[in-house]
Amino acid sequence: MGLTIAVSFVYGLLASPYFAIREVHIEAPDSALAKQATALITVPYGASTLLYPVQRIAEALDESPQVQRAWVGRDLPSRLVIHVSRRYPIAALQSGGQWALVDEQGLCVSSSTARPPSLMHAYGLLTKPLAPGECLVEPQLGLLTETLDAVPDKLLRPGLVMDFTDLHLIQIHSPSGVLGKLGSPDNLKRKIMMFVAIMQRLEEKGKRLAYIDVRIMDRLVWRPRPSS
Repeated sequence: MGLTIAVSFVYGLLASPYFAIREVHIEAPDSALAKQATALITVPYGASTLLYPVQRIAEALDESPQVQRAWVGRDLPSRLVIHVSRRYPIAALQSGGQWALVDEQGLCVSSSTARPPSLMHAYGLLTKPLAPGECLVEPQLGLLTETLDAVPDKLLRPGLVMDFTDLHLIQIHSPSGVLGKLGSPDNLKRKIMMFVAIMQRLEEKGKRLAYIDVRIMDRLVWRPRPSS
């Protein structure tokens, strides 16, 4: 009897109006993500700060392709604080007139009909448009991953173009306009790293390059850009 009364007393205290949720505060890196998060969550009126299963909120937010991570804290007695981090795209994949903006895992964060200027661009990885929330699959995901691993420099990625339209003649175009002939997907990461290293070395020496051919890695060929 005594234990039952004690449990009832504790539960009644936790469910009392004193611990009712009166404020939900969202911390996000920008107002657009905070607004989206607000639209995705619903907290029942009068729910207890202590008793409400806050993991439901995090799970609802995790459904958004633009949310990288969400976690909820309790600020007693009556406030929930929701922390949301953004998933940022690092490459734009073209399919028809659509661009899929994907993160490093190949997950489509958003899509656009306009070519985004601040990302790396890739052609030939998609046979159909990739919708937000969908993920690039193998073997295309592996090609994207190898490319990103080979070009870690964020200053070089914006404006970089990868052309996978012909898998027997994969090409790379640097932001400075140098063409790289990579050939087949074999040793793709190593070929890209060689192209970048040679290009940077020659450009530091003042060379204006038209292309670098690394299809045969032990017999590299490069050609200067014709004088105007």
